[in-house]
Amino acid sequence: MKKLRHFGKQLIENNINKKRIYFLVALLSFAILLAFFYMGVGVWNEYTNAIMDNQKQQLLVTSRSLAKSLEASLKAYQTDLQFLVSLTLEKERSESNQQLIEQLELDYMVVKPEVYSLLWEDENGNTIESSRDMEITQIYSETEFEKGNKLEQVRLSDGDIYLFLKQELDDGGSFCIVIDSAMYYNELISDIRVGSNGYIVVKDSKGTILMHPQEAQWGIDVIEGRQDIYPDLDLSSLEQLIEEQLRGEEGISEYYSYWWMQPDLPRVRKIAAYVPVTIENDFLVVSAVMDYDDVYIPVAEGFFKLLLVFSGVLLLFLLLALTLGWLLLQKKKNTEEILYLRELNGVLEEMRHSEERVAHQQRLQVMGTMTGGIAHEFNNLLTPIMGYADLMLAELPEGSELYDNAEEIYEASAKAKDIIQQLSSLSRKNMETVYRNLPVRGMITRGIKMMKSICPSHIDLREDLDFRDESILGNETQMNQVFLNICVNAIQAIQHNQGVISVTGVVVGKEEVRPFPVSDIPDTWNRYIKIDIRDNGCGMSPDILKQIFSPFFTTKTHDQGTGLGLALVEQIIQSHRGYIFAESEVGKGSVFHIYLPVNEKTEWEIDSLPKMQKQKLKLLIADDNAKILQLLKKSFKRLDVQIVTCMNQEEALNLLRQQSFNVLVMDVNLADVSGIDFCMAIQGQYPQMQKIIMVDLITKEIIEAKQKGIIDDYIERPVSDITLLEKIKKRNS
Repeated sequence: MKKLRHFGKQLIENNINKKRIYFLVALLSFAILLAFFYMGVGVWNEYTNAIMDNQKQQLLVTSRSLAKSLEASLKAYQTDLQFLVSLTLEKERSESNQQLIEQLELDYMVVKPEVYSLLWEDENGNTIESSRDMEITQIYSETEFEKGNKLEQVRLSDGDIYLFLKQELDDGGSFCIVIDSAMYYNELISDIRVGSNGYIVVKDSKGTILMHPQEAQWGIDVIEGRQDIYPDLDLSSLEQLIEEQLRGEEGISEYYSYWWMQPDLPRVRKIAAYVPVTIENDFLVVSAVMDYDDVYIPVAEGFFKLLLVFSGVLLLFLLLALTLGWLLLQKKKNTEEILYLRELNGVLEEMRHSEERVAHQQRLQVMGTMTGGIAHEFNNLLTPIMGYADLMLAELPEGSELYDNAEEIYEASAKAKDIIQQLSSLSRKNMETVYRNLPVRGMITRGIKMMKSICPSHIDLREDLDFRDESILGNETQMNQVFLNICVNAIQAIQHNQGVISVTGVVVGKEEVRPFPVSDIPDTWNRYIKIDIRDNGCGMSPDILKQIFSPFFTTKTHDQGTGLGLALVEQIIQSHRGYIFAESEVGKGSVFHIYLPVNEKTEWEIDSLPKMQKQKLKLLIADDNAKILQLLKKSFKRLDVQIVTCMNQEEALNLLRQQSFNVLVMDVNLADVSGIDFCMAIQGQYPQMQKIIMVDLITKEIIEAKQKGIIDDYIERPVSDITLLEKIKKRNS
């Protein structure tokens, strides 16, 4: 027994000693790895700094060479300009040499193909003589070389940008050499490559771009011009670089900017070497720009190869450490496997419970769906049962056996009614959006003003509306959301090109909607407001066009859109009982057709309808169940209340035109029309008539219709004369 205890004690001590050894080995290994890590970081920093400094100096040498070439070229042009000025003055003094001098000028333009024209102006800037017809439309930059001699960057009437090397004459006029900027840039700079994406740019002393690989950048201010074009970009780092360049000193800087030639404008880290080109009283700036990664990535790849060799040596050391720790890891692995099996067992048990919960929820969902489907049938059965039981109670003497039987029938059916209502209440929802009578012209005009506020300057928004006093029943905030969503999509489709967005509107008949894929157009409305929003953007392919109204479908990047905009637009239009369709073709733009039913209102506004005055009631009840109508006739006749019944939309419309009613009671799903659509179609035509909908299940659409003023109230089935009169009394109290 003592030996067993001693063995156990020794075993425990051995385990403790092993753990201490493993701990010391692990600690020593970590210390060695940490030392190698810091050594590697130091070597990496020295290596990369040396390579980067060398590359920056080479970039500065390139900028100096270009600056000297540009300075020499401009001085040569100044010499040519002085010579041509002397020829011009000679031509003016001697007509005999005029043809010879003109030929010399033409020969000069042949020798210098980048020279677009020679221009002679009077003291007012009017052209006296020119080898080409031209007109200056805009001057972007002006750099003074010396008194009376300057360099201008201008745009001519042909839309291209040119450099004017101008010499003032004694009589106040001037003589100019007009240089084609594109040809001059191609000849002097374009062949120089700086990395994979780098380029050379020339600016004046005020920061205006004179030459750039992208001609769209010519003539704009480096900072202000790009802020106007790209207002959302961060140009703070670039602005600091430009401030350094405009001091007239040479230097090298690292900064963050964008690749302006790429459409997605990626933000990158750049290196710029800049040198001033001093020209008498002013200077230009030549800047060579390259991607930081063009230097960093090759350096990293070379260092990685060295790291592989070092890693091979380190791997041998790690193998020794791994061998020492293998036994401990094996034990730990066994322990982890046991824990894993326990956790796996728990997960499987949880999955089984989850599957049971999902199955239970699916059964509840099926029951909810069945409740909506059978509620109507149950209520149709309960209505005559409760109604006739109520009639029997009114006619039979209290205390008789038949009276007690009828009372039992009534109470049992009332309990069944409560059960149906409790099941139906599970799906009730609310909606606070208010619909009003909206004059179409004013609504669309206000929407177009909002669209203009978000349109950039290069997009022209046009409108052509042909409306009089038509109105729709809807929510203006939601309609503005429709216009803005479609307008934003159009702006993104046009991008930076010159574009046009046109909004047209007319009143059309319902037959114009039929060419589009609409399965069933109700006869409730005869006229529709048609709104077309058209753009000349990039357009869409047929495959994309089929999916644009699908939720979460988008062709944009994750930070530009969610794919919910057009899905929400379709939902809003459908809630207004309208239709929306899109047509598009790649390269030719897109058009969205919106159809909204015209609200055939009278001179009364929906919100100002007076309450029903106390007078003898006259009810119109519309239901496709003849038994229910027969029961209600008998019940209201007993109460001496006038009642007229009908079973379809056409009968209801004819009765409303022929007679005057205080209350319209209508089934939510009549044989040939929705009760909500019917009430929406006659909105405003009978302002003093109360509209009540009979429902089996109170849905979001019912609550929404009441809050928007389409109906005055709703009543749950089964209905009777008493429940209807109570609802009418409550409404008018």
